[in-house]
Amino acid sequence: MKATFLSIAIALVSFGSMAQETDSLGLEGDNLDLNAVLEVFKDSESPEDFEKRLNSKDNDVNNLDLNGDGEVDYIRVVDHGDSVSHALTLQVPVNETEYQDVAVIEIEEIDEETVNLQVIGDSELYGEDYMVEPADEKNVNVVVNVRTWRPVRHLYAPKYVLWVSPWRYGVYPKWHRPGKRVAWGVYHKRVHHHHRHYRRVHHHRLHRAHAHYHKHRVHSATFHAKHHHKHTPKKAHPQHPVKKHIQHNAVKKKMQSPAVKTKSDKQMKTKPVQNSRKRPGATKKSGTNTKKRSGGQRTRGGR
Repeated sequence: MKATFLSIAIALVSFGSMAQETDSLGLEGDNLDLNAVLEVFKDSESPEDFEKRLNSKDNDVNNLDLNGDGEVDYIRVVDHGDSVSHALTLQVPVNETEYQDVAVIEIEEIDEETVNLQVIGDSELYGEDYMVEPADEKNVNVVVNVRTWRPVRHLYAPKYVLWVSPWRYGVYPKWHRPGKRVAWGVYHKRVHHHHRHYRRVHHHRLHRAHAHYHKHRVHSATFHAKHHHKHTPKKAHPQHPVKKHIQHNAVKKKMQSPAVKTKSDKQMKTKPVQNSRKRPGATKKSGTNTKKRSGGQRTRGGR
């Protein structure tokens, strides 16, 4: 009996470890959970307040260390948008001259009563098309209306001015006290409970907001050089150099065969006939006009 209980306990521990591993992306984005980011945003008063909460150690949401100094990075918030849509960009100053976008919260007014929201992780940290949005617990097919969220009401207030964080590398607010980065397993336990309120999706809903963000997207060359091996997209079915070489030789050999040569000669004989084909009763045209017609045929064939 004791052996049975021991086996069950080991199985449960193993299952828990496997569940944690499936939540890991294996990229730097593991250290900024976007579900937790949306929860912090929902509880904020404004973009400025959101930036302060995001960088507060009390919330345990930010565990990023993009410059590798062992301390958690400060995340700036910058709003790109207009009266209909907003793109709240989360951005880390990597050094004195470079910034790295981490994620963007895209918000768009659908009508006077409806506002939709998505957060999109930057491909450098999360891979391609990593998107999270609020979830309706009763119906997974419903897109949640966030019009009543306090920060959203602030964004669409008549006197709102686009927020651009005044802070930069080495110059941060007095209240900011950077903490030490913790292991992913420790961080994951702190933020995993936020996942029940949000869901992963795989397509963009808010095209106007996304267009605003796309114009202002920035990447750090320093960060990319250090981490590019982790997020370089894999090519589908890459061709092996040896196979490519063999294929090239096979094509070359085939082109030298008599059958292909005869066909090629035949095509070369028929091509001038097609270019110089005359309509019944038409007079022979000059060489200049024939060249023009030939050029036109090549263009149509190229389409």
